[in-house]
Formats: sequence, structure tokens, C-alpha cells
Amino acid sequence: MGLETNISVSDTNLVERIDFMLIEGYPLKKKQLKKWIYDHDNTQSFVARKLGLDNAEFKRKLLEGEKFDKEQIKTLVYLLGAEEAFKVIYFPTVQFRNDVWWEVFGKYRRKEVLNE
Repeated sequence: MGLETNISVSDTNLVERIDFMLIEGYPLKKKQLKKWIYDHDNTQSFVARKLGLDNAEFKRKLLEGEKFDKEQIKTLVYLLGAEEAFKVIYFPTVQFRNDVWWEVFGKYRRKEVLNE
């Protein structure tokens, strides 16, 4: 997709967790995503194109809480960055969200602290 962002360890870790844990897809938090879009001077059309969707389909999926598939979520992680994408993805349970956070950010940050 030609994303021109730096890929961090957190991005890669989140994508790996999504590959491992994703069954059908995840819905997105509409307000959080819109906040990111406007805070970064982007448009919904830009994000829709990056996800391989037309603008109407993208808006419909957000409005109806429809799941975005694995490739779309992976693209979103690389586009937004892992920490922002984590805020936007709607996880089915709090425990699941906490497990993913630990796998993606917790272990990595713990290694950074130990190496200082």
C-alpha cells in the first residue's frame, strides 16, 4: 500500500498479535478514528483509500459498527501507528484488550526499562 511512515517495534508487535488473535475482524471506534483523522489533517476519504474502500463503504462500516478485516486492520496500524491504532480498535472484552496491550506494549516497555 506504500505507506510512508516509520514502522516501529510496537507496530510490528500489534500486527503480529492481530494476525494471531484475529478471527473475523474488529470494528473501529468511530469518534476516536475521526479525532485522529482531524488531528493529523487527513480526511475520511484518505483513510478509506488506504484501507481499500470507497468513501461510502468506509462511512457505512463505521456507522454500523461493521468489522474491518485483517488486512484493513494491519494497514490501519501502519497508518496510525500502534498506540493510536490501539485506541481506535474496538476489542470485544476488557480482558482481551488488556491481554493485547501487554503482548504489544508491556513486554517491549519492560525490556526498555531493564536495559537502561
